[in-house]
Amino acid sequence: MAGKPSFFRRLVGGLWRTLALIYSLIFLVILIIVPVGIYLAVHQPAPPVPSKAVLVVDPVGNLVEQDTGVGDLLENVFSDQARPSVVRDLITALDRARSDDRIKQVLLKLDDLGGATPGQLQDLVAAVDRFKQSGKPVVAWSDAFDQSQYELASHADTVYVDPLGYVLLEGYGAYRNYYKDALDKLGVTVNVFRVGKYKSYVEPYTRNGMSPEAKADNLAWMNSLWSTYRELVTAERNITSDDIDQYIADYASNMVANGGNAAALAKKAGLVDQIASLDALHKPLIDQVGRDPASGSFNQIGQQAYLAATDETASGDDSSLAVVTVSGEIIDGESVPGSAGGETVSRLVDAARRDDHVAGLVLRVNSPGGSVTAAEQIRRTVMAFRKAGKPVVVSMAGMAASGGYWISMNANQIWSESSTITGSIGIFAIVPTFAEPLNKLGIHTDGVGTTQLSGAMRLDKPLSDPVKMILQAGVEHGYNQFVGRVAKARNMGRDEVDKIAQGRVWSGQDAQRIGLVDKLGDVTQAEAAAAKLAGLNPDDYTLQIMQPPSNWRTALQQFLTSHASFALLPAWLQAPAHSDAVDFLKTLNDPHGLYARCFCRLQSADTLAGAAEARAALKTQ
Repeated sequence: MAGKPSFFRRLVGGLWRTLALIYSLIFLVILIIVPVGIYLAVHQPAPPVPSKAVLVVDPVGNLVEQDTGVGDLLENVFSDQARPSVVRDLITALDRARSDDRIKQVLLKLDDLGGATPGQLQDLVAAVDRFKQSGKPVVAWSDAFDQSQYELASHADTVYVDPLGYVLLEGYGAYRNYYKDALDKLGVTVNVFRVGKYKSYVEPYTRNGMSPEAKADNLAWMNSLWSTYRELVTAERNITSDDIDQYIADYASNMVANGGNAAALAKKAGLVDQIASLDALHKPLIDQVGRDPASGSFNQIGQQAYLAATDETASGDDSSLAVVTVSGEIIDGESVPGSAGGETVSRLVDAARRDDHVAGLVLRVNSPGGSVTAAEQIRRTVMAFRKAGKPVVVSMAGMAASGGYWISMNANQIWSESSTITGSIGIFAIVPTFAEPLNKLGIHTDGVGTTQLSGAMRLDKPLSDPVKMILQAGVEHGYNQFVGRVAKARNMGRDEVDKIAQGRVWSGQDAQRIGLVDKLGDVTQAEAAAAKLAGLNPDDYTLQIMQPPSNWRTALQQFLTSHASFALLPAWLQAPAHSDAVDFLKTLNDPHGLYARCFCRLQSADTLAGAAEARAALKTQ
C-alpha cells in the first residue's frame, strides 16, 4: 500500500492546483468581460451636438492610417494609453464641420499628438485650410509644440502655447545603429546581395557607418522635405523660411538671452500668438459658444463623438468607392498589427473587385515596402481590378517606397503629397551564417550530400560561391523585373527608369517631376479623382472602407502573447526589443528571401514621438 504523500508534496500540489484555478478564473473573466466591455464601448449612444459648439480636434499618439479593429479594441481595454488617432477620421470630422452651422469654430488641442509623417500632416493641414474657407476660426493650443505639432498648429488663426511650453524645431535627420564590428566580434557572417548603389537598407550589417552614396541620397530627399515644411509653416504666419532657419540656428543663444523662457522666445519669433494655459483659453471660448452646465467648460464635442453623431449612411449601393489601406511593412501571409500581409490585402482588393456595387478603388499606401513576393501578390490583384473595368487610384500617405511603390505602380493615377517619401526602386537579399560562433562553442557541422547544393543554404555553414552566384542572380532578376514593370506601367523607357531607380529615394514633389507620381494632393483629392474615373456623381458617392473580418480568437491570442512576452522583459531591455534591427528581423518572411524595403524613417518622427511620451509620463507623476 502506497504511503501517505509527504507534507512538502501535498503543499506543492496544493499550491499548483491553486495557481491553476486562479489562472483559469482570470482567463474566464477575460473571455467574459472583454467582449462585453468592447460591445458597450462600440455601441454606446453618440452624444448630441450642441447648437453652438467648438469642435475639439485632439489627435492622440502616433497617427495611423487605419485601426486594426479587434486588436486596437483589446489594446484599449488593457492599456492605459488611448487608441491612436486615424488620419482619415480627423479629416472627415473637419470636413463635416465646415458646413455644420452648429460648429462655430475648431480647437486644435495638440499636446497628445505623438508622431506623424510629413505626408500625413500635409493631408491634415489641407483639411484645416478647407475648414477655414467656411469663415469659421481655428485655434491651436499645446503645452509645448514639437515639429509635427507645430506644422498643424501653424495654419490656425491663433496659436497658443502654455507659459511653461516651447516650440522646438529640429529639421530632419536619418540616423541608425551600425553593427559590423559587433557582428565581426561574434563571428557572424552577413551575406548581402543587392542591386542599386543607393539601396542602403542593409548597410548596418555590412558597415560601421553610412556610405557616401546613402548620405548624398538621404540629404537630397530630406532637404526637399525640409523646404516643403518651411513653406507650409510660414504660409499662414508673418514669417519667412529664412526666419525658421535663423530661429533654429540661434535657439541656444536666444534661450540664454531670454533667461530660458522658451514660450516668450517663440512668441517673439512670431511662431505663436499668445501665451496661455488651457484653462485661460476656456473663458473666451465660453464667451463665444456658451457654457456647458454639466462640466462648467465651454460647449464642445470631440472629433470621435462628432463623427458618431453625424454618421452618414450610404446614399446608394451603386455609387461607392472601395478604400483599401496598406500600412506598415509588407509581409508574406496574413496581416498582423503594424504590418500589411499580402494575403490579407489581396483578399480585400479581390472582394472589392467582385462587388458589383463598387465602382472603383482607392489604394491608400503608407509603407516602406518589405517582401517582394507579397508586394507582387498585391500588384497582381490591382491589375485584376483594373482588368475588370474598374479604375484604381493610389493615395500615398507619408511613405510609399520600394515595395510600397511596387504595389502602386499599376494604378490609373498615383497621387502623393509633396512631402511623401517614395521611390527606392531596388531589391536586396540578406543571409546571415553562424558557423564561426558555433565552432567557438564547440558545435561543428559536417556531413555529405548528393550534389554541391545539398545543404548549401544551412545557416550553420558558410555560403559557397555557387550559392552566392545564385542569390545575386536572383536579386538582379528581381531588380530587372521591378524596373521593367515600372517602365511599362509609367510609360517610360527602361533606361530612363534605371537612372532614377538604383534604390534612390525621392520626395513626392521630385517624384512627380521625374514621372513616378501623377498628381500632388491629399487623400480627398485622390478619392475625387477615383470617383471621376469611375463615372460617379462627385456629390453622390460613398466610401466603402475595406477591412478584414474581426477574428476574436486570433486577435486575443496575438495580444496576450505579445504582451506577456513583453512583460517578462526588464525595463532596460524593452526599448531594444523594439529597435530597428529587431523589427527588421520580425519581417523577414519572404519565401524567396527577396525584399524591396526602404530605410527612410525620419529621425524627427522618432524623437518627437519620444518627447510626447516623456511629456505624457511627466503629467502622470
